[in-house]
Amino acid sequence: MKKSKFGKFRHRTFKVNCKDESEKIIHFKPVTLETGNQFVIYEDITNQEQLENQLRQAQKMESIGTLAGGIAHDFNNILGIILGNAELAMDDIYEENPARLNLQEIRTASLRAKDVVRQLLSFARKTAVEKKPTNIAPIIIESLKLLRASIPTSIEIRRNITKEVHTILADPTQINQVLINLCTNANHAMPGGGILEVGLKNVELDEDATAQHSDLDPGPYVHLTVTDTGQGMDPEIKDRIFDPYFTTKDVGKGTGLGLSVVHGIVKNHGGGISVNSELGKGTTFGIYFPVIETEAVTETETDEKLPTGNERILFVDDEESMVYVARNRLERLGYQVVAETSPVEALKLFRDIPDQFDLVITDMSMPQMTGDRFVQEILKIRPDIPTILCTGCSEKIDKQKAKEMGIRQYIEKPINRSVLAKSVRNVLDEK
Repeated sequence: MKKSKFGKFRHRTFKVNCKDESEKIIHFKPVTLETGNQFVIYEDITNQEQLENQLRQAQKMESIGTLAGGIAHDFNNILGIILGNAELAMDDIYEENPARLNLQEIRTASLRAKDVVRQLLSFARKTAVEKKPTNIAPIIIESLKLLRASIPTSIEIRRNITKEVHTILADPTQINQVLINLCTNANHAMPGGGILEVGLKNVELDEDATAQHSDLDPGPYVHLTVTDTGQGMDPEIKDRIFDPYFTTKDVGKGTGLGLSVVHGIVKNHGGGISVNSELGKGTTFGIYFPVIETEAVTETETDEKLPTGNERILFVDDEESMVYVARNRLERLGYQVVAETSPVEALKLFRDIPDQFDLVITDMSMPQMTGDRFVQEILKIRPDIPTILCTGCSEKIDKQKAKEMGIRQYIEKPINRSVLAKSVRNVLDEK
C-alpha cells in the first residue's frame, strides 16, 4: 500500500477551540483509495457527543432510581424501629429528665431522614408528588438548619424570613429540594467564601410585574429568594442554566440537573422563576408561588392526646423489631394485639378465628406472601374486616390501588405514633 506523505492515519478525535471561543469536537477519519493513497474526512460531532453524554446521564439517573427503590423499604424499616423505640422511651421517662431532650432529637432526626428518602424517591420518580395547603416558612427554616452542616463556614448564611407567609399548594419535600438545590448552586459559586441570603415574604404582583412572567397572573404570591455574592454569570450562560445537563462545573462537581429540577418543580407548582446575575457581583434566584385561600395543614404536636381503644388487632410484619415496636405502641393505646412475623401463619390463625379480630394491619414486603395478597386472602374469609397496609416503598401498589382492593388505609413507613393512633381509630370508627 502506498503511503501518503502524511504517514499512516488513524481515527482520532480532537477538541478544537474556535474563534468565537466555543469548543467543538472534531473526528478525523482516514480513507484509503484503491491506489493506496489516503485522505482524511473530518466531521463535527459536537452535537452527537452531547446527546451521548445526555443518554449516559439519563442511564445514571435510572440506575439511581432503581437503587433508591431497592434500599428505601429496608431503610424506612430501620428508621421506623429507631423512631418507634425513641417514642416508647419518651413515654417511660419524666419530662424533666435530660434524656428526654436527646430522645426528642432522635425522633426529629428520624422524621428528617424519612423526608430525605422521600425526596430521593420523588427525584427518581418512585413516589407520587403530594401537594397540600402549606406554610413553607417552617420548611425553609428547617432546611437551612440542615444545610448549615454541609456548607463551609467561610460562607455566612443570612435569613430574612417572614414566618406568617400566605398558604400555597405545595409538596413540602419538593420545596425542600428546591431550596437545597439553589443553596448548593450558590455554595459552588462562592469557592472562596461569601454571603448566602435566603428571603421569604408575601408579595402582590400587578400587571406590570407579571409582564416579565408570561405564565403568571396578577395577584398574591409567596416570594422565595436565594442570593449569593459569588462570581455571577454572563448573559449567554444565564440563558441556558435551566437546560438539562448543562453545567459550568468541572467533571465530578455536578450533573447539570440541579437547576432544571428546580425549574420543573416550580412550574409544576404553578409558579414562576427569575434570575438576576452579573459577572463578579453575584446571583439572585427569585421564585413566586401562587397563594391559595385555604388554611395550611399544620404538623401534629408530639405530646398531643392520642385516640385510644380496646379492640383486638392482628398485626403482621416479618421484622421482629417492627412487631415489638407496633405491639407496644398499640397496647399502650389500650388495644389487644396478636402479632405474627409470618403472613402464612397469620392467615392460618385468622382462618381459624376470623370473628375474633376487629382490625388487620400488615406490612407490604414480606417473604412467602406480599401484604396486598395477604389482604386479598383475608377479605375472602371475611369481607367486612377493616385493613391497614404499611409500606416502606413499593412500585407494585399505591394509595389508589390499595383503596380499589378494599384496603381502608395506606400508610408509608416510618410511621410515628400519632399517625398510627389516628389511622387505627379512624378505620375502626368507619366500621
